[in-house]
Amino acid sequence: MEMSMRSRKELTEATAGRYRSSSRTKKGQILGEFCESTHYNRAYAAMLLRAFRRHQGLPQGIEPVRLHPTKRRRRGGGRPRLYDEQVRRVLENIWQRFGCICGKRLAPVIRRSLTAIRRDRFLHPSAKVCCALTGISPATIDRLLRPTREKMRVKGLCHTHPSTALMQLIPVRTFGEFSQVAPGHCQLDCVGHDGGIASGEYAFSVVISDVCTAWTERRAVQNRAARWIQPALEDIRLAVPFAVQHLHPDSGAEFINKNILRYCTDHQITLTRSRPGKKNDNCWVEQKNFDTVRKLVGYARYSSPQALEALNELYRVQGVLQNYILPSQKLLQKTRVGSRVRKLYQKPLTPAERVLLHPQVPLKVKARIRRVRAALDPLALADQVIALQKRLLKLADNLSPVQLKEAAVL
Repeated sequence: MEMSMRSRKELTEATAGRYRSSSRTKKGQILGEFCESTHYNRAYAAMLLRAFRRHQGLPQGIEPVRLHPTKRRRRGGGRPRLYDEQVRRVLENIWQRFGCICGKRLAPVIRRSLTAIRRDRFLHPSAKVCCALTGISPATIDRLLRPTREKMRVKGLCHTHPSTALMQLIPVRTFGEFSQVAPGHCQLDCVGHDGGIASGEYAFSVVISDVCTAWTERRAVQNRAARWIQPALEDIRLAVPFAVQHLHPDSGAEFINKNILRYCTDHQITLTRSRPGKKNDNCWVEQKNFDTVRKLVGYARYSSPQALEALNELYRVQGVLQNYILPSQKLLQKTRVGSRVRKLYQKPLTPAERVLLHPQVPLKVKARIRRVRAALDPLALADQVIALQKRLLKLADNLSPVQLKEAAVL
């Protein structure tokens, strides 16, 4: 039978004096018997017996003295701190200049760009900072940048409206059929820059991403009419270093129409589509919408010809940085362990590196990619991207308070 609170208090009163006056061994025995009777936690029971009515027995008028523990002074010794505030400031500057990517992607970029970082006229890192950046791990990068990552997330509007006219002529291809494909199998999507107001005319970004290599190209158009979408696709097709063999858009009417079907037929490109309402069928390009469009240009409204020109200039410069310098990770497998899903990723590689490693890409294409990559200055490109972002934000039609905060960060 469980003891009542009154019985426990009486037992505590009877045991406390005997407990405090006993030896260490005897205290353990008393504590065990006390816990067995009261079903108290052992640590709580020991604290209760030590402190029970300690203030009693003092002369009348004298208050018990309450002791406050002082902070222990740390003694010298131990390893010196390697990643100090100076390293964090340099790392934050590099992280912002390379598009605020995660630690696993930023670590190889830092190692490849150490020569440019040492001679950068703004950073001027010391030898100690360079030594720390040489061996910094992705987990340490994320830990040092955690306070800086606290940003507000906003969400754009959906502009996909299924077209049923040509559904029977264009076959469906699901996400599982893209597991083992060669370079040239690309997914296609369209991102609107409406600023939260889906009325009037505003710019759209046509995004194409190769499934095998993650090579991504973007072009801005003034609306989703076929007279603008088709030239953008042609420009993208010529910019991709390898031959585009397959295009896979969602079910939106801007891609599922006779003009795009005729364009693909003329250039011997296979055209397939996603199922309506199934974003996972187009997942390889959907995941690029935030990383390569929203994070780059925000959620503001762009409708003027000047903003359209600035968007395309930004995409041209950042596209070089995205495809030649910034690595990405591809998911290799997922394993369910109980209630969790354990994911195994490929080591971070840039799209250019994946093209160079693939055996089906012609040698001429690989030689051209090596020449372009050897002539690049990563930090100069990153600074140019930031300057173009600031110029673009000045051309936005309207900025909300959240977007103004994003502009201040840039």
